[in-house]
Amino acid sequence: MLYVSWDPILVGISFLVAFIASFVALDSAGKVLNSEPRSALFWRISGGATLGMGIWSMHFVGMLAMKMPVMMHYDFELTILSFVIALLASTLSLNIAVSGHTLPTRRLIFATLVLGSGVVSMHYIGMAAMMSFVSIYWNIPLVALSLLIAIASAWVALWLAFSLRQNTHGVFINRVFASLVMGIAICAMHYTGMSAATFSNDGLGIIVHNDAIHIMSRGVGEQGLSLWVATTTLVIFGIMLFISMIDSQLRTARLTDSLRQLNLQLEKQAHYDPLTGLANRIQLDILLDSCLNRAAEEQTTFALIYMDLDRFKLVNDAWGHHIGDRLLVAVAERLSACINDKMSLARLGGDEFTLLVPQTSEEEVDALIRRLIATIQHPFYELSHVINVSLSAGVSFYPEHGENAHELKLKADTAMYSVKQEGRNGWAIYHSGMAQKTADAPQFLQDLSQALTRNQFELWYQPQYTAPEQTLAGFEALLRWRHPQQGVLLPATFLPMLEKTGLIISVGQWVIESACRQLHYWNTQGFPHLTLAINLSPSQFEQHDIYEQVTDALTRYHVDPTRLTLEITENAALKNLERSVHLLTQFAQLGITVAIDDFGTGYSNMLMLKKLPATELKIDKSFVKDIRENSRNVKIVSTIIDIAHSMNMRVVAEGIETAEQHALLTNMGCAFLQGFLFARPQPVEKISALLKHKPFALSLECSEPSQKKPA
Repeated sequence: MLYVSWDPILVGISFLVAFIASFVALDSAGKVLNSEPRSALFWRISGGATLGMGIWSMHFVGMLAMKMPVMMHYDFELTILSFVIALLASTLSLNIAVSGHTLPTRRLIFATLVLGSGVVSMHYIGMAAMMSFVSIYWNIPLVALSLLIAIASAWVALWLAFSLRQNTHGVFINRVFASLVMGIAICAMHYTGMSAATFSNDGLGIIVHNDAIHIMSRGVGEQGLSLWVATTTLVIFGIMLFISMIDSQLRTARLTDSLRQLNLQLEKQAHYDPLTGLANRIQLDILLDSCLNRAAEEQTTFALIYMDLDRFKLVNDAWGHHIGDRLLVAVAERLSACINDKMSLARLGGDEFTLLVPQTSEEEVDALIRRLIATIQHPFYELSHVINVSLSAGVSFYPEHGENAHELKLKADTAMYSVKQEGRNGWAIYHSGMAQKTADAPQFLQDLSQALTRNQFELWYQPQYTAPEQTLAGFEALLRWRHPQQGVLLPATFLPMLEKTGLIISVGQWVIESACRQLHYWNTQGFPHLTLAINLSPSQFEQHDIYEQVTDALTRYHVDPTRLTLEITENAALKNLERSVHLLTQFAQLGITVAIDDFGTGYSNMLMLKKLPATELKIDKSFVKDIRENSRNVKIVSTIIDIAHSMNMRVVAEGIETAEQHALLTNMGCAFLQGFLFARPQPVEKISALLKHKPFALSLECSEPSQKKPA
């Protein structure tokens, strides 16, 4: 028997080689999912090749670490063969593992067998490449153990490569830890296989010197092999790390640029109407406050004009919303042509427009409104349809009718409503004798305050589907009020009053209880996979015991937290960022899905949202509505989806009403879809019937108006 010793420095270097190879391979695999097809192919091949070369290099560095009292040489052909086997097995197995969006067990087993058998073959062919005057005796149990370790390490390596291929929070630390695990597994297989060999020079001492020289001349010496392995490994690892660093820098630069452009676009989207390009309600409030301050300082007068198209609903009903949208754009163009640069025209929503006229008089406003009404009276021609509409307008003046924005807007709106009541197609300046629209508000508030105790609130459910499979994934719970006289009311009718009076807190708690109770019921009916999303209002989210409310309801009804999704608006989440991060982290650790709702309507800052432990982003329906015609919205939505994916967030789009919207969002990579195209919100009894008796039917009807969702 020959005495074998080990060089601790080379043993350490062998582990370092395995660790670096594992890290580079995992880093390459992580770039596959978010790369273009050609780039993804490069990272798959280069990652697999790097892993294979790293395993091979680690093997021969480990061989060099073994010291025996005889001269060692290695057969050149067998050494090259072991290198090729390691390269092909690693590249093929890594490609099998990370190519798809999922990793089924059957594919993982196949990839594991390819990599494991390749590593084992490489190792023992490498051992066979040893050329010396020694005999090798094998310990069969240790050989079998090395085979099992090779299979296990291959399984671990491929599972980690797939699991860590997406960018996640703490991705660098995760990959370093995973690389350590892979390095240890690779080294364990190698040194177990080495320990299975016993070396002896029995009967070989009589070989003549000339024969020894002839044998050694055909192989590669230890010094030559060490130089070859070290040079090749360092050069290739260096090249891969350099390419990876450059790619990361380019990705970071592209992401930063995309974020900057997206935030600029979203900021503009938040202040301007996407359909007409006019200022929206938020921008109008900013302009109105500025005008108030300037008028107060300069002691001047300005006018606020509220305008509304007459019979616009008939246009939508007769020719469809796409004709109505084209009409609104044409109206905006005509109104804009009648004003000067000092005036500010805004669209508040629907067919409502507002005009801010600084430093003016009643005579000037009279002439201006006559021009506006006259230009709208001319027929519009849209897609071979002749459309006739008229304009009703109401005016309030500062400081005569109010000294703040609220008073001026209320009185201009009241004047416009008065014109509507008196026959439309005209205008009026506010005066105290005009009827108020809110004459019945006290009774409405009284009914609302008693609705919860009278069990008049209901949860309706709108299905969410996966894209592109269109399989049912779950539901979103939407609040409805079954008023005894007015019937079922949508949230836009009563939600602002709930927020204003504070009743939203008790109603929101009822929503949480009802949602968990419904999930428990579905579970007993054999639907344990269904998920349910509920909205938390800003006021509800700010409650100190909101975490306890949710967890108590989950516990009481024995609901798996992973089945519940909590949706909060970006405004609410970013209002108190430190508290939001702490609270949402608690929810996420419990297993609850945290979703950012109505994205694009508030702060719209993805750099800030990156700090939140949210895993789902809900694109607001205002983006989806105009995606069919507005190329700017297509680019914005596509950018949002790409960036959300880079942050490991899945994307849900709501308000899907057409097949075109469905196809566009599916092609963009949106994970979940909901809207009238698939199904409308329905009461629980209809949902139960559909689940039990028939599949959901697609519907192209879109008669229910878009509404703000409840808490």
